[in-house]
Amino acid sequence: MIAPKQASELADELYAVVIFLHKHCNSDLFEAVGALELTLTQIKLLHHLEEATEPLTLKQGAELVSISLPAASRTVDDLVRRGFAEREEDLEDRRMKRVSITEEGRAVIRRLNAARRSGLQNFTEKLSDPERSILAAALSKLLERPEIADCRPERA
Repeated sequence: MIAPKQASELADELYAVVIFLHKHCNSDLFEAVGALELTLTQIKLLHHLEEATEPLTLKQGAELVSISLPAASRTVDDLVRRGFAEREEDLEDRRMKRVSITEEGRAVIRRLNAARRSGLQNFTEKLSDPERSILAAALSKLLERPEIADCRPERA
């Protein structure tokens, strides 16, 4: 059995793998982002809106993506104009606006996730059978953690 590594050493090795994947497996993702003409802030906000259990206030959205309230307002304006988000008055406080993702916005997230997955599939297809087996064994243990297993892509 292999002795466990120190957390910092393991983090360095995982970092190398993640950086390799970012450098070599994101061309489909970058192409999709370019075609959609979305900013990283808009993508981050769409992800937060998708995960939210209820519509977010404009202030909450601004805090989640670390931008000013005016910048958040402009970001949401563009997402609303493009049909990716909806903005409504708060039922209890009409001065406050609530933002939610639309089905078109969810489709954008699915498209970006499919592009990410495509790059990873290309990577795994290039692995040898023994490398795929080792990776599968390591991942199966990690996928026992619900917070990781919940991130699996949806199957069409």
